[in-house]
Amino acid sequence: MYDSLAAAPEINPELVTAILEHCASNSDRTAYVVPRSELRGQPERQDESFVVVALTDIPAGEIDHVARQIGVEVRKCPDGTDVECLTLAAGSVAISGRTIQVAGASTNSQLLVAWLFADNAVELSEYALSPEDMADLQAASQIAQSHADVALEETAKFKDAKKSVIEIFEHVVVSVKPSP
Repeated sequence: MYDSLAAAPEINPELVTAILEHCASNSDRTAYVVPRSELRGQPERQDESFVVVALTDIPAGEIDHVARQIGVEVRKCPDGTDVECLTLAAGSVAISGRTIQVAGASTNSQLLVAWLFADNAVELSEYALSPEDMADLQAASQIAQSHADVALEETAKFKDAKKSVIEIFEHVVVSVKPSP
């Protein structure tokens, strides 16, 4: 786990500014998959990426970003399609499985998340992903693709009980420019 108070000053400020500008011009919540070296502004392991979750309208104290439990759900996108999601922050944030895969979490058995909040707080979290978590995410993907009415009905019941979930279905991959 990261010590967020010590880690926050190490975040690349130019990258944070670019992400916040993109958020301001984009009406959909978007996650940003960022190589660890780019986020931290220093050479590090190239195979690790952070998922940056910019919650520019929510102060840090309103989301339990330190909660370590992980959940898996099938959720409905605004366009009506179903998507598998990993839920974080005590179930209050759902991130699409595609984003989790692109971040390499299945390969590294960990999910690194950088939270950007409205009160300029930057928090870093590390989630250990067990083989069971990955199997659950794969099963949720199959359910989402199958459009199985029974599974969706059960998911709908759960979603009604959790109306305050922040859903992040889209992602942007931030690539690092190669060194000359």
